[in-house]
Parts: sequence; structure tokens; C-alpha cells
Amino acid sequence: MPTILVPLDSSEIAAKVLLVAEALASKLQSKLLLYHVIEPVTTPVPMGASLEILSTSPASLDLEQTESARRRLEELAAPLRARGLDVDCEASFGIPVNEIIDVAGTQAVDYIVLGSHGRGALFHLFAGSVVTGVLKQSPCPVVVVPARK
Repeated sequence: MPTILVPLDSSEIAAKVLLVAEALASKLQSKLLLYHVIEPVTTPVPMGASLEILSTSPASLDLEQTESARRRLEELAAPLRARGLDVDCEASFGIPVNEIIDVAGTQAVDYIVLGSHGRGALFHLFAGSVVTGVLKQSPCPVVVVPARK
């Protein structure tokens, strides 16, 4: 059975992405893998500071955030399952592009369906975008759902 990876965040575009993914899964008789990545929080470090001030978030906090994200995904999955779709949910902690590409490879997904936030060129120049990173590195076809109508 083909698998469609659906990376979701908590933005407004997520509902639109789910609609497209559901339609594609129904047509292709595919399984959906709803996926959320929790990005690490970065803290500026003063110039000249020693490495001793650097710390990572406790593993318990990462686990708590991951479980919370998985519960939100399960809430989104419930109506899809009620309509007869096979849906799995996963969440992880890391850099979104890296995590999405890793899951796409390890789960041997057939398609990725994700949303574009519709930010401007200046934002992408300095920050890049998850969509661009996924498009460049994806091992499978990618469906991009635009933010605009």
C-alpha cells in the first residue's frame, strides 16, 4: 500500500493540506502518515562566552513536547479514520527539513504533501523554507499546497 507523508504544523494551511492529502490517499488507496517536527529553540550566546553556558533542553521536555504533538495529530487523524482511511501519526524533535527527509527515506514513502506558508522572497532569502529544502532533497514526488486561494 502506498504511503503519503503529510508534515503538518499548527498554521492555518494545515487544514488545507489535510484535505489535499485525504483526496490523494482516497484516489490512490494510500496510507497517510501525519507528521510533526518540533524545532529546537535557539538562544543567542554572547560573544566570547565559554561552552559551559551552552545547554540543551532536558530530554523529558523533548519527550513531553513530542507526545503533545502526537496527541494533536491523533485528533486530526480521528475523522480521517472514521472515513475509512489508514492513518499513522508520528512526531519528532529536530530540524524540519532534515527530519522530513529522514522519515521519507526510512518509511519509504511514495509522496509528500505539505503546505507553503506563502511568505515573501525576502523571508526566503534569509531564512529559506521547509518546502524548498524538501523539494531539493526529497526521494519521492512532493505535492505543495499553496497558502493562497
